[in-house]
Amino acid sequence: MFVAGDRFARDFYRQLTGSGRLSDSLARRSLVAVEARTARRATVLSASGAAPARLTLARFHAPRTCGYAGIVTELVLAFPPAGGGGRSTPRSHVAVVALLDAPPFAGGAGPQRSTLTRANARELVNRVAQRAESVSRGPRAALLRQLTVDADQAADAGEVVALGTGYGVGFRARVVTTVSDTLLLTGIAATDIELRALRWVVRPRRMRLTGGMIRATTGVRYSLRGTVAGSGGGTLLLLHEIADVAVRDSRATAVDADTRRVVAAQPLALRCP
Repeated sequence: MFVAGDRFARDFYRQLTGSGRLSDSLARRSLVAVEARTARRATVLSASGAAPARLTLARFHAPRTCGYAGIVTELVLAFPPAGGGGRSTPRSHVAVVALLDAPPFAGGAGPQRSTLTRANARELVNRVAQRAESVSRGPRAALLRQLTVDADQAADAGEVVALGTGYGVGFRARVVTTVSDTLLLTGIAATDIELRALRWVVRPRRMRLTGGMIRATTGVRYSLRGTVAGSGGGTLLLLHEIADVAVRDSRATAVDADTRRVVAAQPLALRCP
């Protein structure tokens, strides 16, 4: 688990050591490791669910050593050997996010219901993308091509996950305007199969493409990776936000499906030694 930012690093280092001299330590060496001598708990969120974990080690990486301008805090977490996280413990080599400032809890993946066939999922993704085009700002545009169902495809694709009585839908659609501009349209929706109760978890946004890449430095593509049952009975959506220009700004997030609040986040593109 990684957290990018000087303020978090300094505050967390002070909590662990009682010292406010992290910057001085990192000026002498590029990596400072601190064992967690007192019990510190967290909840790790992944497509497998929510799993309680225990902090065993914090590693503080000096500025610019992880492809990021500031300090990066690496949290090494351990899961109970039996029970506790159970099936919610994430698999190896998957992106996760963690809740650090809330009581830990265990929970399964989000609400389960009968899944759509691939053809019906593809139809739903395309209908949501077309609805997004009609509510987004700008001149009328048409889909460049029909979207497929693929969470890892950068454009002309989307995904569907079960969400209570409906579905969560993510999409990344190339659209062409009447003046032949090619744009990327992306967002996240929660909807029923007929789109009668559609609401936007991430409102659709258009961004100009150049050579297939987003021009805007703040632009990201949204991909819906799964759901997790929240501690209070709600549902959290697991999203990937992929930045084309500033790749280090890409992140994995957990978003409350009802309030649209980001409850946890972690960088996706750090490369720490």
